[in-house]
Amino acid sequence: MTPGLPEKLSAALRPFIPGDAVPLAVDFIIQHRVQLTVTRGRATKLGDYRHPYLGEGHRVTVNGTLNQYAFLVTLVHEFAHLTTWEAHKNGVKPHGSEWKNQFTQLMKPYLTETIFPTALLEVLYQYFKNPRASSCADPELMRELANYDKKRDNYDFLEELPEGAVFMTRQRRYFKKGEKRRTRFLCHELSTRKAYLFHPLTPVQEQKE
Repeated sequence: MTPGLPEKLSAALRPFIPGDAVPLAVDFIIQHRVQLTVTRGRATKLGDYRHPYLGEGHRVTVNGTLNQYAFLVTLVHEFAHLTTWEAHKNGVKPHGSEWKNQFTQLMKPYLTETIFPTALLEVLYQYFKNPRASSCADPELMRELANYDKKRDNYDFLEELPEGAVFMTRQRRYFKKGEKRRTRFLCHELSTRKAYLFHPLTPVQEQKE
Protein backbone atom coordinates (compact mmCIF):
# COMPACT_ATOMS: atom_id res chain seq x y z
CA MET A 1 0.00 0.00 0.00
CA THR A 2 1.20 3.51 -0.80
CA PRO A 3 2.26 5.29 2.43
CA GLY A 4 -0.41 7.73 3.55
CA LEU A 5 -3.00 6.41 1.07
CA PRO A 6 -5.80 5.89 3.64
CA GLU A 7 -5.36 9.44 4.91
CA LYS A 8 -5.34 10.90 1.39
CA LEU A 9 -8.47 8.96 0.38
CA SER A 10 -10.22 9.96 3.59
CA ALA A 11 -9.47 13.63 2.99
CA ALA A 12 -10.71 13.36 -0.61
CA LEU A 13 -13.96 11.58 0.34
CA ARG A 14 -14.87 13.58 3.43
CA PRO A 15 -16.49 16.50 1.52
CA PHE A 16 -18.84 14.09 -0.27
CA ILE A 17 -20.10 11.52 2.28
CA PRO A 18 -20.97 11.49 6.01
CA GLY A 19 -17.89 11.35 8.22
CA ASP A 20 -18.67 7.99 9.84
CA ALA A 21 -19.00 6.41 6.38
CA VAL A 22 -15.51 7.45 5.27
CA PRO A 23 -13.48 4.60 6.88
CA LEU A 24 -15.80 1.95 5.42
CA ALA A 25 -15.59 3.40 1.93
CA VAL A 26 -11.82 3.88 2.11
CA ASP A 27 -11.29 0.27 3.20
CA PHE A 28 -13.32 -0.96 0.22
CA ILE A 29 -11.49 1.29 -2.25
CA ILE A 30 -8.09 0.12 -1.03
CA GLN A 31 -9.05 -3.56 -0.84
CA HIS A 32 -10.43 -3.60 -4.39
CA ARG A 33 -8.02 -1.03 -5.84
CA VAL A 34 -10.81 1.18 -7.09
CA GLN A 35 -10.08 4.21 -9.24
CA LEU A 36 -12.77 6.62 -8.03
CA THR A 37 -13.55 9.76 -10.01
CA VAL A 38 -15.93 12.47 -8.80
CA THR A 39 -17.52 14.06 -11.86
CA ARG A 40 -19.58 17.14 -12.55
CA GLY A 41 -23.35 16.62 -12.57
CA ARG A 42 -24.72 14.39 -15.31
CA ALA A 43 -28.40 14.54 -16.24
CA THR A 44 -28.59 10.95 -17.45
CA LYS A 45 -26.88 9.08 -14.58
CA LEU A 46 -25.70 9.47 -11.01
CA GLY A 47 -22.70 7.16 -11.26
CA ASP A 48 -21.25 4.22 -13.16
CA TYR A 49 -18.87 1.28 -12.90
CA ARG A 50 -16.38 -0.07 -15.46
CA HIS A 51 -14.74 -3.43 -14.92
CA PRO A 52 -11.00 -4.01 -15.48
CA TYR A 53 -10.02 -3.80 -19.16
CA LEU A 54 -6.77 -3.37 -21.11
CA GLY A 55 -4.68 -2.80 -18.02
CA GLU A 56 -7.19 -0.52 -16.30
CA GLY A 57 -8.50 -1.55 -12.87
CA HIS A 58 -11.96 -1.14 -11.39
CA ARG A 59 -13.29 2.32 -12.24
CA VAL A 60 -16.16 4.06 -10.47
CA THR A 61 -17.54 7.54 -11.13
CA VAL A 62 -20.09 9.43 -9.01
CA ASN A 63 -21.62 12.86 -9.63
CA GLY A 64 -20.06 15.40 -7.30
CA THR A 65 -23.25 17.48 -7.30
CA LEU A 66 -25.13 14.90 -5.20
CA ASN A 67 -25.77 15.59 -1.54
CA GLN A 68 -23.75 13.46 0.91
CA TYR A 69 -26.45 10.83 1.40
CA ALA A 70 -27.27 10.42 -2.29
CA PHE A 71 -23.54 10.29 -3.06
CA LEU A 72 -23.02 7.50 -0.53
CA VAL A 73 -25.95 5.41 -1.78
CA THR A 74 -24.73 5.83 -5.36
CA LEU A 75 -21.14 4.98 -4.40
CA VAL A 76 -22.15 1.73 -2.71
CA HIS A 77 -24.48 0.97 -5.65
CA GLU A 78 -21.41 1.03 -7.90
CA PHE A 79 -19.36 -0.97 -5.38
CA ALA A 80 -22.05 -3.65 -5.67
CA HIS A 81 -21.52 -3.77 -9.44
CA LEU A 82 -17.82 -4.32 -8.77
CA THR A 83 -18.31 -7.24 -6.35
CA THR A 84 -20.96 -8.75 -8.62
CA TRP A 85 -18.55 -8.59 -11.55
CA GLU A 86 -15.80 -10.17 -9.46
CA ALA A 87 -18.09 -13.07 -8.59
CA HIS A 88 -19.84 -13.57 -11.93
CA LYS A 89 -18.02 -11.49 -14.57
CA ASN A 90 -20.56 -10.75 -17.34
CA GLY A 91 -22.60 -13.88 -16.68
CA VAL A 92 -25.49 -12.18 -14.87
CA LYS A 93 -27.85 -9.25 -15.47
CA PRO A 94 -26.49 -5.83 -14.37
CA HIS A 95 -29.28 -5.32 -11.83
CA GLY A 96 -30.36 -8.91 -11.28
CA SER A 97 -30.74 -10.79 -8.02
CA GLU A 98 -26.97 -11.18 -7.64
CA TRP A 99 -26.44 -7.42 -7.74
CA LYS A 100 -29.38 -6.81 -5.40
CA ASN A 101 -27.89 -9.20 -2.86
CA GLN A 102 -24.49 -7.54 -3.10
CA PHE A 103 -25.95 -4.03 -2.79
CA THR A 104 -28.00 -5.01 0.26
CA GLN A 105 -25.05 -6.68 1.99
CA LEU A 106 -22.61 -3.86 1.25
CA MET A 107 -25.05 -1.22 2.54
CA LYS A 108 -25.74 -2.93 5.88
CA PRO A 109 -22.74 -1.42 7.73
CA TYR A 110 -23.78 2.05 6.57
CA LEU A 111 -27.41 1.82 7.71
CA THR A 112 -26.94 3.43 11.11
CA GLU A 113 -28.15 6.64 12.72
CA THR A 114 -24.56 7.88 12.93
CA ILE A 115 -24.51 8.01 9.12
CA PHE A 116 -28.10 8.63 7.96
CA PRO A 117 -30.85 10.79 9.51
CA THR A 118 -33.65 8.72 11.09
CA ALA A 119 -36.29 9.69 8.52
CA LEU A 120 -34.02 8.76 5.62
CA LEU A 121 -32.94 5.57 7.34
CA GLU A 122 -36.55 4.39 7.55
CA VAL A 123 -37.01 4.92 3.81
CA LEU A 124 -33.74 3.12 3.07
CA TYR A 125 -34.85 0.11 5.11
CA GLN A 126 -37.95 -0.11 2.90
CA TYR A 127 -35.93 0.37 -0.27
CA PHE A 128 -33.52 -2.44 0.56
CA LYS A 129 -36.29 -4.97 0.86
CA ASN A 130 -36.07 -5.02 -2.95
CA PRO A 131 -33.52 -2.50 -4.30
CA ARG A 132 -34.07 -1.19 -7.82
CA ALA A 133 -31.58 -0.44 -10.58
CA SER A 134 -31.33 3.14 -9.36
CA SER A 135 -32.41 5.11 -6.32
CA CYS A 136 -34.09 7.33 -8.93
CA ALA A 137 -36.42 4.43 -9.71
CA ASP A 138 -37.88 4.66 -6.21
CA PRO A 139 -39.89 7.92 -5.97
CA GLU A 140 -40.17 7.83 -2.16
CA LEU A 141 -36.43 7.38 -1.71
CA MET A 142 -35.58 10.07 -4.25
CA ARG A 143 -37.97 12.55 -2.63
CA GLU A 144 -36.45 11.87 0.77
CA LEU A 145 -32.91 12.23 -0.57
CA ALA A 146 -33.90 15.49 -2.26
CA ASN A 147 -34.81 16.93 1.15
CA TYR A 148 -31.09 17.17 1.84
CA ASP A 149 -30.14 18.99 -1.36
CA LYS A 150 -28.62 22.38 -0.65
CA LYS A 151 -29.82 23.80 -3.96
CA ARG A 152 -33.48 22.85 -3.76
CA ASP A 153 -34.48 26.53 -3.62
CA ASN A 154 -35.92 27.80 -6.91
CA TYR A 155 -35.98 24.27 -8.36
CA ASP A 156 -39.01 22.12 -9.12
CA PHE A 157 -39.27 18.46 -9.94
CA LEU A 158 -39.76 17.91 -13.68
CA GLU A 159 -43.04 16.06 -13.03
CA GLU A 160 -44.49 19.30 -11.61
CA LEU A 161 -44.07 21.20 -14.92
CA PRO A 162 -46.72 21.14 -17.66
CA GLU A 163 -46.00 19.41 -20.96
CA GLY A 164 -44.34 21.83 -23.37
CA ALA A 165 -42.62 23.80 -20.60
CA VAL A 166 -39.05 24.95 -21.20
CA PHE A 167 -36.69 24.23 -18.32
CA MET A 168 -33.05 24.53 -17.30
CA THR A 169 -31.13 21.74 -15.60
CA ARG A 170 -28.50 22.29 -12.92
CA GLN A 171 -25.91 21.95 -15.68
CA ARG A 172 -27.48 25.05 -17.29
CA ARG A 173 -28.76 23.15 -20.32
CA TYR A 174 -32.18 24.01 -21.74
CA PHE A 175 -34.87 21.51 -22.70
CA LYS A 176 -38.52 21.34 -23.65
CA LYS A 177 -40.65 18.86 -21.73
CA GLY A 178 -42.45 16.28 -23.84
CA GLU A 179 -44.72 13.33 -23.22
CA LYS A 180 -44.17 10.64 -20.62
CA ARG A 181 -42.74 7.35 -21.90
CA ARG A 182 -43.48 4.69 -19.31
CA THR A 183 -41.54 6.02 -16.29
CA ARG A 184 -39.61 8.95 -17.83
CA PHE A 185 -40.30 12.13 -19.78
CA LEU A 186 -39.05 12.54 -23.34
CA CYS A 187 -37.46 15.99 -23.57
CA HIS A 188 -35.61 17.77 -26.37
CA GLU A 189 -32.55 19.93 -25.85
CA LEU A 190 -33.14 23.34 -27.43
CA SER A 191 -29.60 23.86 -28.72
CA THR A 192 -29.10 20.43 -30.33
CA ARG A 193 -32.69 19.17 -30.75
CA LYS A 194 -31.51 15.83 -29.39
CA ALA A 195 -34.00 13.79 -27.37
CA TYR A 196 -33.28 12.70 -23.79
CA LEU A 197 -35.28 10.73 -21.23
CA PHE A 198 -35.56 12.42 -17.83
CA HIS A 199 -36.64 10.99 -14.50
CA PRO A 200 -39.83 12.70 -13.20
CA LEU A 201 -38.00 13.83 -10.06
CA THR A 202 -35.14 15.57 -11.85
CA PRO A 203 -34.70 19.04 -10.24
CA VAL A 204 -35.17 21.74 -12.89
CA GLN A 205 -35.92 25.45 -13.21
CA GLU A 206 -38.86 26.38 -15.39
CA GLN A 207 -38.06 29.20 -17.82
CA LYS A 208 -40.93 31.66 -17.98
CA GLU A 209 -41.35 33.92 -21.01
